[in-house]
Amino acid sequence: MKFSAVLLARTLAYIETNDLNQKGKLFVPDLIKALAERYKFEKLPKFEERQEKGLVFEDGKIGNKVIAKLTFFESLIALESRSNTSDSKQLIEELLLWAAAKFDLNYTPGSIKRFAYVSGISFYSDAPLLSGGSQPISDLAAKTAEAVSEIWQEPVQYYPAQIVVAHDPLARKNGIAHFMITHRLETRFSENKYYSEAPLSTEMHLKFLEQYERDVLANPPRKAHII
Repeated sequence: MKFSAVLLARTLAYIETNDLNQKGKLFVPDLIKALAERYKFEKLPKFEERQEKGLVFEDGKIGNKVIAKLTFFESLIALESRSNTSDSKQLIEELLLWAAAKFDLNYTPGSIKRFAYVSGISFYSDAPLLSGGSQPISDLAAKTAEAVSEIWQEPVQYYPAQIVVAHDPLARKNGIAHFMITHRLETRFSENKYYSEAPLSTEMHLKFLEQYERDVLANPPRKAHII
């Protein structure tokens, strides 16, 4: 497996944002202005859209860390960095410490009881990842290619194109991201470039992908034989 890039590094901090303003002193336009100055955001939130979309800031930077998107909802804060979910988490915690000092907010380290993550990674692999080492999937692709080639009177190849594991969305109130691997958009299948998204930290996501590649290589499907 050859790492290509981090395309998504989102950290979700579950905290009631109204509880931060326990003393009722915060004037939200002042917060927006201060965040714009500190983080140099290119896009600022529309105050009238805060109930539907939250307060959304985009394309900011502090030090050598770039923030793709920062959103304040009533029950959580979501931040997407350009590097990894650890940076995203650290940026949220540093932001809240700064805001607590500047605006007298009710926040101390440890106030956030739960974090969650969504990471997206592009990478290369020569392993047959999308068959998962499954002979029935490879056979299905080969049979489909044969049938479609006959229908269209020209050779058409079919390949396993995506693998997804997910929880039952009806088993809990709020959905959680799938773990998905697919071919990278705008690349030929033969380039062996993939995109994966998972509800995991960037570090854990990479570890799971590396282990999955090893498992597939240990159990490769044989070449399909069409009868």
